[in-house]
Amino acid sequence: MKRFFLIFITLVLLFISYFLFYLLKSKPKMEAFNKVSFTTKDGITIVGNYYQNKDAKFAGILIHQRPLTKESFDNFAKFLTKEGYSVLAIDLRGHGESVNSVKGKLDYEKFQEEEEKMSINDLTSASLFLEKNGYPKNKQFLVGSSIGANLSFQFLSENQDVKAAVLFSPGLNYRGVILENFKKDFLGDKILTIASKDDPSSYLALTKIKEWYPSSTVFEFQTGGHGIGLLNIYPDLKNQILNWLREKLVI
Repeated sequence: MKRFFLIFITLVLLFISYFLFYLLKSKPKMEAFNKVSFTTKDGITIVGNYYQNKDAKFAGILIHQRPLTKESFDNFAKFLTKEGYSVLAIDLRGHGESVNSVKGKLDYEKFQEEEEKMSINDLTSASLFLEKNGYPKNKQFLVGSSIGANLSFQFLSENQDVKAAVLFSPGLNYRGVILENFKKDFLGDKILTIASKDDPSSYLALTKIKEWYPSSTVFEFQTGGHGIGLLNIYPDLKNQILNWLREKLVI
């Protein structure tokens, strides 16, 4: 009888262990972000991943390069969130999930320059989203890559209260978004430009920005190619950017 009882207890414990293991294994994985969407003034539905740190005093907008999407910033977004910031990574119009508009489906590969330049409205709407979530423009910053860097430069130029912009591999002219068109005196201290010498057009833009704004900060590399991929090649770069942001993002 005693042996039977011990066998019964063992079987019950095994069943409970198996049930708990199955329950934990099947529990849906919690995402590090909330999927959000909002509509631009010209009728484009922009979709973003919002990585929220409830204790954050500042929030950033992350703007990807062509032909990538908001997910290209995922690791960096998680890093910034862990370090005390909220961030919103968006799909620019015609990319990823931002393909719906009042005029039908969008495809960035079919954009003419004038359509591409309207992407600045996507940043405007992203900024308004952050404002509605407790981050006015003087608590916002930008991180853009390639054409996302040029759009960040433009947005910073047109919104003086925004605190800072990190520009990965900007170009003097990306698809009609021309840096010189948005050159203003107050931008210098707010800009960090990052480029590699083996990406000649971006490195030329870096040198030109430094010429315009001697007080701006530049991180230049011998090799590394174009855009956000520099973060993978130079692991300490994210910490260098973080330290720069901490200097700029003060109340």
